[in-house]
Amino acid sequence: MTKDINLKLYIVFIILIVFLAFFVRIYDIESFPPGIYPDEAVNGMDAVNANESHNWKAFYENNNGREGLFINLIALGFGLFGVSIITLKIWSILFGTFTVLGMIFLGEKLFKSRRAGITAGFLTATSFWAINFSRIGFRAIMLPFVLVWSFFFLIRGIQNKKISDYIFAGIFFGLGLHTYISFRIAPLILIALLIASVLSYKKFLIIHWKGIISFCIATIIISSPMLIDFYNHPEHFSGRTDQVSVFNPEINKGNLPLTLGKSFGLTLIQFNFWGDQNWRHNLPAWPEIFPTIGIFFLVGIIYFIFDFFRLLWKRIYKGERNKRFVLVSLILSWFFVMILPSAISFEGLPHALRSIGTMPVALLLAVFSLEAVFKWSEKIEKENYKRIIWILLIIIIIGSGFWTVKMYFIDWGKSVEVHSAFDEKYMNMSNYINGLPKENFKYVIDNGPGIQMEDGLQASAEVVKLFTYQKTNNVIFIKPDFEFDTIKMPAKIFLMKYDEVLISHIQGEFSQSIIVKVDNQPEFGTDFIFIDIKLK
Repeated sequence: MTKDINLKLYIVFIILIVFLAFFVRIYDIESFPPGIYPDEAVNGMDAVNANESHNWKAFYENNNGREGLFINLIALGFGLFGVSIITLKIWSILFGTFTVLGMIFLGEKLFKSRRAGITAGFLTATSFWAINFSRIGFRAIMLPFVLVWSFFFLIRGIQNKKISDYIFAGIFFGLGLHTYISFRIAPLILIALLIASVLSYKKFLIIHWKGIISFCIATIIISSPMLIDFYNHPEHFSGRTDQVSVFNPEINKGNLPLTLGKSFGLTLIQFNFWGDQNWRHNLPAWPEIFPTIGIFFLVGIIYFIFDFFRLLWKRIYKGERNKRFVLVSLILSWFFVMILPSAISFEGLPHALRSIGTMPVALLLAVFSLEAVFKWSEKIEKENYKRIIWILLIIIIIGSGFWTVKMYFIDWGKSVEVHSAFDEKYMNMSNYINGLPKENFKYVIDNGPGIQMEDGLQASAEVVKLFTYQKTNNVIFIKPDFEFDTIKMPAKIFLMKYDEVLISHIQGEFSQSIIVKVDNQPEFGTDFIFIDIKLK
């Protein structure tokens, strides 16, 4: 039995895993997840507005502020192919897919095993956590992508001493500032990695100074639009962090240690015991890592913590240099730094979205443990025992992968809660409006949930605005206190949220009107109301 995968088979596995990753991310994307969440629609409307005004920004202040790269990419897709669900989500699909490819290369590079790379790629391709956010139009999915590729090229640069690797690492790391707010503490990982490299390699700075400078220059150049924006608008840097931070006295109620301990505890247990309870983020109450793989993750992180202190003690007290210390420091710093955005917040914990930067490294820790068992089994002399262990490991890996895919599309996908989590009724309303005669006037009362956007509408109304855009005419958004004499005939008045008092007022003014309830999916909570105004 070979100790590792030969090159030809390795390439075949890469192709199959990347194809699998792309397939499970794009399959039935136009109807599943059901509906478009308002935050996704806000991204889309900002993209539409950017295209119409030719004003593509590094940072969009709408909806509590968001980095502009993801929105500008959506704008590119809209400009080329029009507004649709696929053009809204294609970038999430692509970033999610190329993260899988990066995990294959990074897993091989870190653990010096093609088998480990294939395992890392497959686990990421089939991870519920990874699949879910690869099918939602949130910018956060870019964070794992930039981290994985940054550290792949950075580790390769350290090992091979090639300036080109440092430059590519800097390009990807510079892109990170354009992705998601959680990335802004990622430089702490670089500090830990630099210290570990200096401790592990003789004359590291003397040998690698050109590469380090190249990395820094590339990072600064690529991140410069955001750096300039933060300089001109310091308030953009923190976003709504202060509102949810455990350091906010209104949140910690004067007991910071207890609040911080609780937030850290809830964040840490999400990997093995109790995951995100938001149906939009997870299948409650499953952990973020499938339980059988989660065991290997837990073993991996415990071993890495022990190994870190063992190697550090040997370096300090015995003067021993060990290149493995770089790997251990990277993995641990990556994990503990990227849980901070979730662990120092106190809203909706555990929070799979804020901690998405830990997703790749958590799976890498599991891969380490799995690979350790594979390597241990190679030392067993009896071939039958060796084969049994390999078969069990393969069953665990492949079985968990396909089980999580089943969880996503069947267990989670067929749950009633998912439809309300994505506010599917707003998409249903959009489709209904698009099916009406174009000459009819369609009034949409902006009385739904969400914060107010720059156009004056609540976030929920942005779904209707985006998906009726250029698909029909005479769609008019009005406030609940609208003037009755502004209504033109023939008209239908749609309510974003059922309001009995408001309906009574409208019917009192338009005596010939009738209330129509549209419910194409009974018991899913996706129905909506409109008032059909009849001519007197």
